[in-house]
Amino acid sequence: MKAEGFNAHSKHMVLKHALKENNVSNTCNLFGISRTTFYNWYRAYEKYGISGLENKEPKKPKMPNKVSENLEHDILAYVERYPADGPKRIYYELKAEGFDIGESGIYNVLKRNNLSKKAQRIAYSKSKVLHRNIKPKNSSPTVSKNRNQKAAYPCHYVLQRIEYIGKFDGIGKVYQYYIYDVNSKLGVAKLYNKKKDIDPWYFFELKILYLLRTFNLKMDNLFTEKAKEYTPYFVKGNRGKELIEQLNVKHNFIEHNQSPFSKDMDEFKEFLVKEFYSKIVLGNNINSFSKLEREFYKFLRYYNFTRPIPNGRHKGKVPAEIVLEKAAETLVDFDTLPLWILALLNQPKGGTGNAYKG
Repeated sequence: MKAEGFNAHSKHMVLKHALKENNVSNTCNLFGISRTTFYNWYRAYEKYGISGLENKEPKKPKMPNKVSENLEHDILAYVERYPADGPKRIYYELKAEGFDIGESGIYNVLKRNNLSKKAQRIAYSKSKVLHRNIKPKNSSPTVSKNRNQKAAYPCHYVLQRIEYIGKFDGIGKVYQYYIYDVNSKLGVAKLYNKKKDIDPWYFFELKILYLLRTFNLKMDNLFTEKAKEYTPYFVKGNRGKELIEQLNVKHNFIEHNQSPFSKDMDEFKEFLVKEFYSKIVLGNNINSFSKLEREFYKFLRYYNFTRPIPNGRHKGKVPAEIVLEKAAETLVDFDTLPLWILALLNQPKGGTGNAYKG
């Protein structure tokens, strides 16, 4: 009789027999078990009693690199949308969204589903399109629910985006990372002239955290419009995930056409293109990227602190003024605000003042 065939009661009988006969070897030969098995039973009985002799279901081995069912679903949904992308690209995209998975784990999912080759992924994507309506991977209850809502106050809804602006004579390529508050229309941006230098979460920590603390504001919802072509360049460590957790903000990655407030951000971008970038080619002696940066940040100060909002609920106010009104609800002492903020807010509205002379 094999050891696996014994239940708790029969094991107990074997132990009693050995105790009665005072001979472990003969008992093992009689019942067809090894001495190792006998002493394993004996130690289990000494430690736990009869319950220690119960047959336990073998535990499934822990596989730390095993991909969960939900994550596998996300990987396959990504393949449906971007079948040309391989494991490395998928890894960077999912990492940007906060997924904790390695490139090898993604490759295993692709291989298991016969999608390790580009041609297989393309065929898979086409079959999915033909047989069912594809629900956007990034649509979420939060996005859908807020699609028809308005931003009630500053930092209620904040958007961030990365875009390639263009190539300018004497300057080169220009990439823009910008953050836009839907309620106040406040805009913050950072320019780059190389894709490899794009690190928005570093700028987010440096600039946005500073502004939130200065005005004592709480950000509620952050929408990041995915810039697929730039993802591998700006995913650096887990800083983005850490910042989101630190701020306790609801964060959604969305495609541009899924953004509930994409129109607001598009208007801000069009304003920058029309009033700033389009004028670069007309002169202003801007013949280097460093000069472009200086002029751009001067222009943003003009936009945020001097230029009145032309229409809508906050018509006639400047973006920073709206933020300051919200801050007044919680700030104990306005003297704690940096002097440069107060100085800019005291400038006359309606003109460029000293903030920007384009």
